[in-house]
Amino acid sequence: MSSSTKQSLFHRFLSFYFRLLCILAVDLVVTIINGRVLGLTSMYEKPIVTLIGMGVVLLLFFFLFSIIDGLTKFVLKMTVEMGNLLVFRKTAVLLILSGISFGIYMLYYHTWFGVWPKIQLN
Repeated sequence: MSSSTKQSLFHRFLSFYFRLLCILAVDLVVTIINGRVLGLTSMYEKPIVTLIGMGVVLLLFFFLFSIIDGLTKFVLKMTVEMGNLLVFRKTAVLLILSGISFGIYMLYYHTWFGVWPKIQLN
C-alpha cells in the first residue's frame, strides 16, 4: 500500500469523522432551539409554536447542510496543515478532533442536564 493511498484513507477517515461531529453539532443546535421554541407556548397557541419550530428546523438544516461540505473541507485542510507543523502529524490531527468531540460532549451534557459534567482526573 503506497503512502498516497494511506494518506487518502486517512483523509477519508478524517472527513467522515468531521461529518459525524457536524451532525452532532447540528443536532445540538436544534435541541437548544427546540427548547427555546417550546418556551413560546406561554405566548402562542401550540399549533403556531409547532409551525414556528418546524420552520426554524427546516431553515437550520437547509443552511447548515448546505455549508457542511465546505466547512468539512476547510476544517480538514486547516487541521492537516496544523498537523503538518507538528512532529506526529496524524496523532496531532486525531488529538485536535478528539478535543472537538470532547467539547461537543460537554455541550450535550450541559444542554441535557443543565450542569457541566464534573471531570476528575485521578
